[in-house]
Amino acid sequence: MNDPEDQAWLKEMITSLLENMATRIENLGRLLVSQEPKDLQAELHQIKGVAANFGLAALSEVVIKAEGFAKAGEIKSSVEEGKKIAAIWESTRQELEKKFST
Repeated sequence: MNDPEDQAWLKEMITSLLENMATRIENLGRLLVSQEPKDLQAELHQIKGVAANFGLAALSEVVIKAEGFAKAGEIKSSVEEGKKIAAIWESTRQELEKKFST
């Protein structure tokens, strides 16, 4: 990845990821409080897609569990699992910012 165009594209993608996930984590925080089943499941689904697209395995694992609980109507379990997401994302965000100096 020595090509300047590739580096610029990757930095743009990481910047987009950071911005998108900031919004997603904020939304998730509100939904973990309101516990609105459909909205919670939808937000978890969005986060799952972002995590999968960027290969964020640790984040994907927790989001998949939380979404599965939400789909099964086990909202309390979904919320408990969902509470782990922000901390995992924060760690990932810090790594990305350090590596890509966004």
